[in-house]
Amino acid sequence: MSSRMEQGRSFAGVAVLTLALAFMGSACGDDDPKEPQGTPDSGSNPDAGQPDAGQPDSGPAAVDSDVALARFTENGTLDTTFGAGGTARVDLTTVSGGTRDSSYGLAVDGNNRLVVFGNRRGDGDRVDADRFVMRFTADGARDTAFATEGVHTLNISNLSDGARHGIVDRSGRIVASGYTSQPTGVGAQAANRIVLLRLDDTGKPDNTFGWKGVVNSAPFLGQSAANPEWGMAEAYAVDQFSDGSYVTTGYGRSAASGTVDVVNFRFTAAGVRDENWGTGGVALLDLIGDQDRGRNLIVLNDDRVFTVGSVTPSAGKVAAMVFMLDKNGARDTTFAAEGYKFYDFERPEQAFFGVAKSKDGKWAAAAGYRTGASQDDDSVLAIIPVGGTGTEFAKAVPISETENDRFTSVAFDESNRVYAAGYVTEGGDNRMVIARYNTDGTLDTTFGAGGIVKHNFVVGKVEEAVRGIVIQTGGKVVVAGTADK
Repeated sequence: MSSRMEQGRSFAGVAVLTLALAFMGSACGDDDPKEPQGTPDSGSNPDAGQPDAGQPDSGPAAVDSDVALARFTENGTLDTTFGAGGTARVDLTTVSGGTRDSSYGLAVDGNNRLVVFGNRRGDGDRVDADRFVMRFTADGARDTAFATEGVHTLNISNLSDGARHGIVDRSGRIVASGYTSQPTGVGAQAANRIVLLRLDDTGKPDNTFGWKGVVNSAPFLGQSAANPEWGMAEAYAVDQFSDGSYVTTGYGRSAASGTVDVVNFRFTAAGVRDENWGTGGVALLDLIGDQDRGRNLIVLNDDRVFTVGSVTPSAGKVAAMVFMLDKNGARDTTFAAEGYKFYDFERPEQAFFGVAKSKDGKWAAAAGYRTGASQDDDSVLAIIPVGGTGTEFAKAVPISETENDRFTSVAFDESNRVYAAGYVTEGGDNRMVIARYNTDGTLDTTFGAGGIVKHNFVVGKVEEAVRGIVIQTGGKVVVAGTADK
C-alpha cells in the first residue's frame, strides 16, 4: 500500500478574494431546494466545477422538491408534536418548470434549534444556485427571528454556489462550507474556490470573519507567469478547533485539470488561511495519483482531525477512507502507520459521506455506501474507537437485500448509540431511512422495527433522501433532506 504527500508540487499561497457579494434574504414564504435524486455525488466522477444545484428542470420529467424535516421519538415513532404532525416542509422558490431546493446538512444549536444548509435557485429569471442557511425552532417551526423570515441567502455574483455541510460553532455562530466556480482571469477558465460563510446568532453576516462574513479562498493559484492556470479546491465540510480556528476538507488539485486529492486547510478564527499548518498550508492525501476525495470531517475532543471520503488504492477501485491528522496538520501515525485507513466493502466503489463523534470522545462513526458490479447499492458503516479501548466495526449493512440503499449522515446520542440515515428504494419509491446501532455494530432492536425506521413524505417519488441527522437534548431524532412535491 503506497502513499505520497505530493510535496514536490508547487503550492501557491492563498488568495482571500473579495468579489462583489450580494447578501439577500429570502422572500416571505417560499423556498426552492435541490437534492441528490437518490444518488449523492459519488466517488468516481471528478468535479467539473459545476455545483449540482439550482438549475431548473424542464419538460415532462420536471422535478420540484422542498426542504423536508421529520422528528422521531427515542423509540423511533414519528413525533407529532414537531412541525405539522411530525414533519416540516419549506418551498423556498416557486418558479415555473420545476425547481429543486437542496438540503445538504443539518446542525443543532444549544437551544435545540435546527439549522439547515443547502441551495436554492436564484431569484427572478436567474438559473444559478444560491446558498441558504435556514433555521427552525426546536419544534419545527420556521424561525422568523432569524435572518429574513428564517432564511439567509448568499449570492456570489450570480454564480452557482455549491453549498455543503455546516456547523454551529463553540460561540454559537453558524459556519457554512462549500465552493463556487469562479472566473480566474485566464481566458475563459473558471475554477472552484472554497467559500465559507459565518453568521451570528441572529442570521446576520459576521463582519469579523473574512470580508463581510465570507471567506473566498483560492489556495492553488497560477504556478508561474508561464503557467498562469489555476488549480481548484472545495470545502465539503468545516469544523472548529478548541482555539477557535477552523479546518476544512474537500478535494482539489494544483493544476487546471487532472486528478484530485483530499485537501484539508486551516483558517484562523478571523478567516485567514494558516499557511504554516500541515505542509505549506495544506494536509493532502494522494495514494497513486488517481482520484481521492474528502467528503466530511469532525474535530475530535483532543483536536485531532477525522476526515472521511474515498481514495483510489488501485486502478479501477474506489475505497472508503478515514484520514487522521493531529492539530498541526501532520498525519496521526498512532491511528494508522500512514495516518489513514481505507476500507474495501467488496464492490468497485465505496465512499463515506457522513461522520460523527460521541460526546465523550471515545468513538467516531463514518457512514456511506458501496456500489457497482451490477448489484444494488448497499449502506456501509464504520464505528471506530478513537479515545480509549474498543473494537472497530466496519461492514456493509444493507437495509434492503434487493434494492438500493445508502447512508449519507450519522450521529451519536448521549448513550453512544449510532444513528445512520439516508434512503432506501422500495419498488421505485425512495423512503428516508434511519437505523440505530450499538457500538459493536449490532442493530438496536428497541428502535423502530428491528432497529430501522422508514419515512415516506410522498409515495412513488425518487427525490427523498436524508442528508443530515441530529439528536436533540432529550433524545429526539431529527432528520433533514429533500422531498418531492
